[in-house]
Amino acid sequence: MRGAALALLLVAAVASGSAWAEPVQNWPNRPIRAIVPVAPGTGADVVFRLVFNQLSIQLGQQIVVENRGGAGGTIGASAVAKADPDGYTILANSAGHTIAPAIYPNMNYDVTRDFAAVASLGRTPTALVMAPSKGIKTIQQFVSAAKAGNFTYASSGVGSTTHLTAERFRLSAGFEAVHVPFRGGGFRPEVASGRVDFAFSPIAVAVPDIRDGRLVALAVSSQTRVSTLPDVPTTLEAGFPNSDYALWLGMFVPVKTPRAIVDRLHQESVKALQSPALREKLLSLDVEPMAMTPAEFDTFIRDEVVAQGALAKAVGLKPN
Repeated sequence: MRGAALALLLVAAVASGSAWAEPVQNWPNRPIRAIVPVAPGTGADVVFRLVFNQLSIQLGQQIVVENRGGAGGTIGASAVAKADPDGYTILANSAGHTIAPAIYPNMNYDVTRDFAAVASLGRTPTALVMAPSKGIKTIQQFVSAAKAGNFTYASSGVGSTTHLTAERFRLSAGFEAVHVPFRGGGFRPEVASGRVDFAFSPIAVAVPDIRDGRLVALAVSSQTRVSTLPDVPTTLEAGFPNSDYALWLGMFVPVKTPRAIVDRLHQESVKALQSPALREKLLSLDVEPMAMTPAEFDTFIRDEVVAQGALAKAVGLKPN
């Protein structure tokens, strides 16, 4: 009897294992939902859609992008953290993902424990922009005016990359300014009109306004100059240490997602980023490669949470 019972248990275990393995082997066999916790048309959203378009071709399944912003990206991230870990719900997030714990202490998920990092998709700097009507042409003139006056600056929300990059530069340059947060990337018209003095805008969406003369770019936040704005200096070369920061972009899934799916999605993401057509599009948007394994990206995220938390404390960040 004991032998028969043991045999039945073994059969049940094997059957159970097969039942779980089958969906993994067949993944994906239906559309995938990608939650992007930023507004449509922002720099990050543009990049994510380009990547997902290529991924959907490779995987043979549609990837449906769902923009779910609000509360510093925590609403969208929370939805993914609670989703079934079956590979059919993806979080596409950026640097705001790692600042959220510092300014939203009552989040119902943990950035470092509830997600598995899949792939780092790249990074892109921001440009310090203001209206031509301000009459400021260099970064040095800007800092002098900022120290003498009461400047305001726009961002896509408290804790966003545009907010934190401005704070980094402000601390390095040594001036005060009033933060004017917007929801999403709709702040550029306010800066172009002069109603808000300046902003750090993702280059991907700022370049058209710069080329058309609606905005003036005074500096970029990268370590080296960017190809689309070769005559614009970096904040570092202008003499402001520790002022550089790039918007990083990445892909995550719920932490209990089967490893085979995480690995497949990582491999397909690497393949997509290496495709000539996508690579050319990303480079035209000044999105630089940021190659990491899932394990390396997980470590990067943990380090970012610590660093962003320190910055948040230094500038007293609080949610809207």
